[in-house]
Amino acid sequence: MLKNMMLLLISLTVALGVGEAMLRMFTPFPIGTRTHKSIDEKYGYRLDPALGDVDKDGFRDPSGLSHDFQVAAVGDSMTYGNNVDSAHSWPAAFAAMTGERTYNFGVGSYGIYTYHAIVHDALAAGAKGNIVAVFPANDFAVVFSACDIMKARSDFWLSEQKRLHLKALFGDARGYSMCGEEQSESLKTKLVENVAILSAYHHEIAERLKSLYAQLFKQGDGETSEYYTFPDGCPSVLKRYVDDHGRMADLASPETAAMFGDFQRFAADWAQQRPGRVGILLIPSKERVIFEWLRRHDRLASAAPEFVLSVERQVALEDKIRQTAEEFGLPYHSALAATTDALQEAILAGHRLYPERDGHPFEAGYSAFARTASLLWDEMTVRAAQAGD
Repeated sequence: MLKNMMLLLISLTVALGVGEAMLRMFTPFPIGTRTHKSIDEKYGYRLDPALGDVDKDGFRDPSGLSHDFQVAAVGDSMTYGNNVDSAHSWPAAFAAMTGERTYNFGVGSYGIYTYHAIVHDALAAGAKGNIVAVFPANDFAVVFSACDIMKARSDFWLSEQKRLHLKALFGDARGYSMCGEEQSESLKTKLVENVAILSAYHHEIAERLKSLYAQLFKQGDGETSEYYTFPDGCPSVLKRYVDDHGRMADLASPETAAMFGDFQRFAADWAQQRPGRVGILLIPSKERVIFEWLRRHDRLASAAPEFVLSVERQVALEDKIRQTAEEFGLPYHSALAATTDALQEAILAGHRLYPERDGHPFEAGYSAFARTASLLWDEMTVRAAQAGD
C-alpha cells in the first residue's frame, strides 16, 4: 500500500513537472505583472525583464525599440494591454495604423506622477510626441506608483516639487488612505503569477467558471448581488470596482483634488514644449462605457442610483481634464465614443467586449483606443507642422 502511494506521488510529481515545463515552453503562462516589478525611484517601479515580452528597460516592447522610437505611449494597464497579447495593445495597434515607431511605456497602476516623469525622459530622448493615456477612474488616487515615489524621495522629484510647486507629492504618505495599507501581494497572486499550471487554470478555467456562474445567478436580488446589471444585453460590472473608482475619482476628496492640482501643473509644464509634442488621450473605464451606452439608449433610469452617482464622479473629472487640456492648448481626444461604439457592435454580434470580472477590454476595446490615439496624433502632427517643426 505504501509503495503504491509513493509511486502515485512520484508519478503525479513528474506529470506536474512535465506539464509545467510544457506550458512554459509553448504558452505564455505564467502571466501577470503584479509580482514582477523592480523598484524605480523616479517611476515608482518597472516590470521585471524576465517576463516574456518585457525589454531590458522594464516595458512591454521589442528589444532595441527604446533607442529608436518616435512616439511615447504613456499610461497604466490600459496602455500595457491587459487581456491581450502585446501586438494588440493600443500602442502596437496605433503603430500599425500610423507607421510611427511607438514605445509602450504602460505599466499597471502607474498614475499621473509617473506619466510626468516618463514625458520628461521621452522628450529628453528626442521623441516626436508623447501620448498620455489618462484613466480617470484611478490615475488621480494616491496609490501604488505614487506611494512608491513618495517613499523614495528621489532627487528628480524633490527638484520637480520645488520647480512646479507640487502639493500632493511629499505629504505624509501614511496619511493617505491607500499608502497606509499593506501593498504586498497575496500568496495566491504570487502563485498564480509564478506557477504556469496555476496561472493557466486561473485564466483559462477558473475565470470561465466564474463567468458562467455569474451569468446564471447574478440576476437575483439586486441588493445582495455583487454586480450592477443592465438590460438589453449590456454587460454587468462588479459593484466593488465601480464603487472604488467612484471614490478615487471624487474631486470632493482632498487627496484627489490635490492630485488633480498637480496634474494641472504638469499640463502647464507640458504646454511649454513645442506645439504637438504632448497630447492627452482619455481612456474610459468599463462602467463609464456602460453609462454612455445606457445614456445613448435612454436607459440610464434603469441603472441603480449608486451606479449612476459613482460614474457621474468620473464624468465630472473627465470634464476637468478636458478643460485643463483646452486651457493650456494641449491636444485632447476621448476614446469614450469609439469604445461605446465597440460595445454596441459587440452586443449586436453576441460577443463580449469585456471579461465578466475585469475592467480591461478584449482586442476590440484596445482597437477603439488606438483609433482615437490616431486621431489625436493627426491633430498633434498638424500643430507641430503649423509651428514649423
